Amino acid sequence: MTEATNAPVFLQLDVEALEDLHTGTGTGNGDIDAVVQRDRQGRPVIRSSHLKGLLREAGEDLIGFGQLTSEALDCLLGKPGQGRCALRLTSLRVREGGKTLTWGSTKRVEKGRAPEEDTLRYVEYVAAATVFSGELRLSDAQYQPLLERLLNRVDRIGGDRNRGSGLVRLNWATRSAPTGEPVKTVAGPCLRLVLRNLEPLSLPTTGHPGNLIQGNSFIRGPTLRGALMAWAIRQRRLDDLGLFQKVSIGDALPLPEGYDAVGGLMPIPLSILTEKPRAASADIPWWATGSAGAQEFDSLGETKDPDEKPKRPGVHEYLCRQGGKGPWLRYTPTMQVRLRNATPKKGKQADAELFSLEEIAEDTRFQAELRFHDDAAAAEFIVCLTPLLCRGDWLAIGRGGQPAIIESIAAVDAQSATHAISTNDWGDDWCLTLVSDLIVRGEYLGFLDGLDLDWLCKWTGVPKQGGWSIKKAVVETETIHGFNAASGLRSAPVLAIRRGSCWRITGAGSAALAAALVQKPAIGERICEGFGRFVIDAQPIRLIARPDRLKAEPLGNRNEELLSLARRLAKKIAHDGPSLSQLQWLREQVMAAQTDSELDDLIKEVETAPDRRPQGGKAWSAMQPLKLRQEIDKLQSISEKRTLISYVVQWLVPSAKEKRK
Repeated sequence: MTEATNAPVFLQLDVEALEDLHTGTGTGNGDIDAVVQRDRQGRPVIRSSHLKGLLREAGEDLIGFGQLTSEALDCLLGKPGQGRCALRLTSLRVREGGKTLTWGSTKRVEKGRAPEEDTLRYVEYVAAATVFSGELRLSDAQYQPLLERLLNRVDRIGGDRNRGSGLVRLNWATRSAPTGEPVKTVAGPCLRLVLRNLEPLSLPTTGHPGNLIQGNSFIRGPTLRGALMAWAIRQRRLDDLGLFQKVSIGDALPLPEGYDAVGGLMPIPLSILTEKPRAASADIPWWATGSAGAQEFDSLGETKDPDEKPKRPGVHEYLCRQGGKGPWLRYTPTMQVRLRNATPKKGKQADAELFSLEEIAEDTRFQAELRFHDDAAAAEFIVCLTPLLCRGDWLAIGRGGQPAIIESIAAVDAQSATHAISTNDWGDDWCLTLVSDLIVRGEYLGFLDGLDLDWLCKWTGVPKQGGWSIKKAVVETETIHGFNAASGLRSAPVLAIRRGSCWRITGAGSAALAAALVQKPAIGERICEGFGRFVIDAQPIRLIARPDRLKAEPLGNRNEELLSLARRLAKKIAHDGPSLSQLQWLREQVMAAQTDSELDDLIKEVETAPDRRPQGGKAWSAMQPLKLRQEIDKLQSISEKRTLISYVVQWLVPSAKEKRK
């Protein structure tokens, strides 16, 4: 199944919530048992997969009525194992506002109106009158009548649709295709491509996933190459496919938030180690309070106490710097884990399949370098991509073919593109660092798990001299899995030397080997897919900083600090404190408080309860409301104050249950 050849159709979809709406994450947060889905900006969102599922449900109803064929529905919405479908869409996000409400509910005892014990549950809802907006793309206008027919049947969204929640009104209109800036004339065999994902990207790292499908934080060269080729095929630009034999498409690495492009960008070397932080208090773990500026060092150039075991860099960490000078910026792109529930089709008795995806957050910018055989091939490639650049059409990337757009493409100097981080003034003591995974085979065609001087000399043709040695190396391996869209089968996995692996090479005259390596754009196999790229003498790295946006972010986990404080307060409260029903009442009132004055009135009511109700108010005196008020007054936000009281109640509930028995 392939897309039609006509120009795509774009629609603007607006969804107005007529009733409170809940699109859940499947998880809770603090005192709320089920929170709504949010994007990276904290705004409520209706995920595209949920809307697509509702459209399929509407289509299956029409099939049951005999008004639609399953083949027509599969052409529009897709079918597993049959390629891309005609419809692709973005998630629906809030235009402005996005107020949320928290509703509490409980289960009633059988044949009675009393609440059943331990069933109180708080659920977050997006308030009625909120408007969500998103974009839909159809590969051909012939599918538009069917799409509008399905949209007309969607009247509720989110959870508890059968209980009155999620009533919505949908409005849509066809709009002109998005247009980008005119493509500027570029010259040179190396191009720098910057793209941005409109939806979270799931790029699985394994062919045998478990409950959590782990993903890469960058777009591999083969994935980007396949996306560009698939776009050309769908546009019937088959004559341009020969261009992909003249280009090496590198990995698209994520950029720091707020950066449009950088000159030096690479995965963090595996030799960058960090001293382990220590907790400031025995009551709170170090990861909750944050570390006090743990020191980083490059093990290729420094040695530490052998008894110390410093932390290795994370798999999602990167380094960059502008202009080849100044400190390196160490950063991690925004990643999130999304809980999914693959519900069975109608008529199927199979249970729903619950799994999780590790995703790259939407609106992340990526930078990739494309290296061509000559200037003519680069210019021809620009002509091929002109519709994609000027019209702002979408690329399909990753699991589910999530949309991404190309924001810019520019020529860069060939030498600086090949080794943008290299110093070019190395001596006989230098370092080799991989910036992409390396696939290399030995004499008997087995995959190697490391490099030695014999292999490097053989690859470059430089005779090995006595006295040359690898002084130190930090090497790891990784199994690379792939998927062949043409055959619908998984590719055979390969063993690769992981990006960030590095070697320090010394010896009189070894600079000749470094000079010969620089003349190579990459080493090993599958160079056209971006494997085997490296830099020379970028290490040892001595000065690392954080992006400015990270300096203002708190390192601590505030919830852990509040939980520790609540535990100390609960221990000071006498066993003859409030009953279970009184504690539940207090928690409900606290969660309903929206302002400091409302919360202050609630505390006053607790303080005066012993005087106003001599019999029923005695238990509140054991609550020590004065001590509780003193701690609350130290907090700044209303949310922290509510959370603290709620945590105190949670610590007291077990003893209240024991007292009831």
